Amino acid sequence: MTAHNEALPEGTHPAPERRKAGLASLVIGLAVPPLAWCAQSVIGYGIASHACFPGDSPLPDPTFSYLRPMLLAFNAAALVSAIVGLWIAARNWSATRRERGGNSTRLIELGEGRTRFLAMCGMLAGAGFVVAILFSSVSLLLSPLCR
Repeated sequence: MTAHNEALPEGTHPAPERRKAGLASLVIGLAVPPLAWCAQSVIGYGIASHACFPGDSPLPDPTFSYLRPMLLAFNAAALVSAIVGLWIAARNWSATRRERGGNSTRLIELGEGRTRFLAMCGMLAGAGFVVAILFSSVSLLLSPLCR
């Protein structure tokens, strides 16, 4: 028998709380915040660059009076999406609170608590991307658009 089989009692699973946080929920918690930030960055860059540099030479000021409100709307949508992803990851973390514990060596060797680990990764990534979107939104408010 391997060490893995000896350490777990017969009939137990390394992630017993896995049904409380489904795969779709884990993926949403992990993927939505970075995708929201990426979309906000790409869409914002594309709209602002076209408004400020539509032809061969740059414009001193954007020709669209609605440029800043439109960019802020994209940032708000990205922020809401990232917060929803963070909330789902936090809900997964809470739902799996009774997953197997133990010291770090045991968790690494046996893979116990992986559902909870993925939920924690989603929470950390979600919080980071929410902060990134907020910083981008603040810079949009404080800096000139076409310089």
